[in-house]
Amino acid sequence: MSGVAVKIALRELSGGFRGFWIYLACLAIGTAAIASSGSVTEVFTRGLNAESRNLLGADVIFAASQRLATANERTFIAQLGIVSETVSLDVMGSVADTRKQVDVRGVDVNYPLLGAAGLAGGAKTLQSALRKDGDKWGVAVSKSFLEDFDIGIGDAVRLGPLDAIVTAELKSVPDRIGTPGTFGPEAIVSLQALAEADRLTPGQLFRSGLRVILKQGITIENAQEQFESEFGAGTMRIRTPEDSVDGLKSLLNTLNSFLAVIGIAALIAGGVGVAQATSSFLDTRIGSIAVLKVFGAEAATVRAAYMLQLGALAFIGALAGVALGAAVPFLLSYFAGSAIPLPQALGVYPLPLIKALVLGLFAASMFALPAIGRSRATRPSALFRRLADNERVSVPWIERIGAIISGMLLCGLAIASSYRPGLTALVLGGAALTLLLLVATAWLVKRLARIASVGATGMRRLSLANLGGPGSLAPTIVPALGLGLALLTLVAAVQANLLRQISQTAPSNAPSVVFSQIPSNRIDEFDALVKSQGLDTADETTFRQAPFILARVTALRGAPVIEAEIAESERWVVRGETTITYLANKPPETILTEGQWWPADYTGPLKVSVEADAAKGMGLGVGDTIEFRVFGRDLTATVSSLRKVEWGTFSIGSNVVFILSPGTLEAANPAFVAIAKTTPETEASIVAALGGSMPEVVVFHTRQALETAARLFSQIAVAVNAAAGIVTLSGLLVLLGTFAALARKRRAEAALLKVFGAERTQVLGLYASEFALAGGAAALIGSSIGVAAAYPIVVYAFEATWNFPWFETLIILIASVSISAVGGAAVGLATLSRTPAQVLRMP
Repeated sequence: MSGVAVKIALRELSGGFRGFWIYLACLAIGTAAIASSGSVTEVFTRGLNAESRNLLGADVIFAASQRLATANERTFIAQLGIVSETVSLDVMGSVADTRKQVDVRGVDVNYPLLGAAGLAGGAKTLQSALRKDGDKWGVAVSKSFLEDFDIGIGDAVRLGPLDAIVTAELKSVPDRIGTPGTFGPEAIVSLQALAEADRLTPGQLFRSGLRVILKQGITIENAQEQFESEFGAGTMRIRTPEDSVDGLKSLLNTLNSFLAVIGIAALIAGGVGVAQATSSFLDTRIGSIAVLKVFGAEAATVRAAYMLQLGALAFIGALAGVALGAAVPFLLSYFAGSAIPLPQALGVYPLPLIKALVLGLFAASMFALPAIGRSRATRPSALFRRLADNERVSVPWIERIGAIISGMLLCGLAIASSYRPGLTALVLGGAALTLLLLVATAWLVKRLARIASVGATGMRRLSLANLGGPGSLAPTIVPALGLGLALLTLVAAVQANLLRQISQTAPSNAPSVVFSQIPSNRIDEFDALVKSQGLDTADETTFRQAPFILARVTALRGAPVIEAEIAESERWVVRGETTITYLANKPPETILTEGQWWPADYTGPLKVSVEADAAKGMGLGVGDTIEFRVFGRDLTATVSSLRKVEWGTFSIGSNVVFILSPGTLEAANPAFVAIAKTTPETEASIVAALGGSMPEVVVFHTRQALETAARLFSQIAVAVNAAAGIVTLSGLLVLLGTFAALARKRRAEAALLKVFGAERTQVLGLYASEFALAGGAAALIGSSIGVAAAYPIVVYAFEATWNFPWFETLIILIASVSISAVGGAAVGLATLSRTPAQVLRMP
């Protein structure tokens, strides 16, 4: 690189940033989105890693479902270190006429092994709060418990079969994230109290765990290996500190991938603005470039001079975005720290910032190089004549190849550094295809405008001629604004459909109430009770029941389960215990995709019907075997059929992955679950009746849960829309830059129009209509692409019912056309701010 190029670049840079604010802002926005997503993820991930042992509450947990540890298991685990036993279950809490579901934890005298429970309003320590006083046990409850039951410290409550006295308010628990009772009433009682109430017998729905602080010299790996060697793999689920935060870290990494893709999309949308700003800047340097070339400056020198200058400005813009991204975690902690319960490790982490900076520079290079190449390759005589856009030379191969390489490096780095590279590659491919469609749309708009202008007259002809001729704003506005609107429409369409599914479709198809933990020996009594309250138990459209058991999948086709070999979307089936049931008759709405259902009187070897997507994720087909562990016993079932499941609908078979044939699990006397569709009044009467004769039955009101889910989803939707709006903001910045550039270019045109008698309103209407047409085309094609992309996400990824988002799409179209029209009018005002004499005398 010659010293001449450096001198030229430095002299140009001494003029400041005038004309480059859009250029800098477009790069800063995309870079900031990428840097902030990576920084926030690092802050929370490192915080979770640092607190993972405390969040687990031990070095290791040996967990089981529907049973306590056996005597032999307890003896083995006790020799590993200090042990604390806990259980978790749902019961119905009762105070006077109020009965609600309560999340209960039973703990022993050693709990917690790490940290301490935060209490208020009563007992000072957890163990003193849980002591038995006379014939009633103490219980510590969440604030939501006190509010829902309208009671205070010292009041009596009934938790299922257990009579208790509220002795303290539970403010915090060391092995839980967030405030206790956030999602419903919570209570902690003595483990001994639950045992005395006969609530921990095998077959009842509860989860137990033995937490262990390991002795010095015993590692988690050794403890797990010895336990599995002694009792067999899958006997109990062995959880480590990594398991306590694995789901949260996965969620954070997925969020990081989403926001990083948003940032890259913003860079691409803003890249049009970078290209525009580069071209506008080089247009102001046409005379300088022509003089340099006349006096012998080589094309390489011109290219180097302006690459240095634009590269320095790109570095400044990207660096500004990196600085903003690095500050986001601190701002988030300052303004919303108390509302985010996750542990944080505030700091500046270089890796995500460097990644964002490099991606920003690649984007700048990809979009700026073609304009530089076109300017340096134009002949001096052409530069002096200031040729129109359609007369300029094509981009030379050196700059063209450089832009392609920059784009490939941008995509390669984004994919390689993503937590979900496949998703990132898919989104980037979609963005590239969308950009190509928008460029094609811009070309089509120009051509159609040119054709339509032939038969038009007056200002309408001039507006169409401007849109279809040299200097048309379509190639700039349509790609930049359209890409942002495509993403915004995509997000809006998915959210509208999911919210409609939660608030309207699901309530109409799902049960209104679920009854669980119905004793198998009292199922007839339960049926009679609900029937006496007005529920037709013979009507399969309003009432269903079946036994439910928690089981663990331990082997597939005779080989132990290896989670990494199962499709990520289906790993939840084998990660812990899953609910299974057994049925003789095929539910009427069940659709088999492969295989056959067993006969109603079947008594042969155990068979299983598997949900089709789960079977595909596990690599199972008809005839393969699955091994389950139930109550410590291994059962092997042969896959007899695969079935399509509409999750959340009114069907026992549509809410479980595995349905087994009858004749094997009956000996376990599993608890039953019943679902019903009824009125709120009937629900209330059934709940009251159950409180008198069957208090152990837990009632779950799905209406309230769906309403809560809808509210939470609406709140999340605001944040997701804001993230998607970043891309639209980049497009609007490009639109703003176009306003400024055209205001300069159209001054002479506006002056001539005024000289020839055009009124002020006619000039404003001319530019408003021109911008409205271009903006409308961008909105139409962008929203169409967004809706088309949303359909498979809603139907196949979320398995929800599709409804065309007319309202959301219409709002986006109207807003886009209105903003474009107002911008065009603003251009008109800017052109009219000078008198014709002033404009026409300008060089």
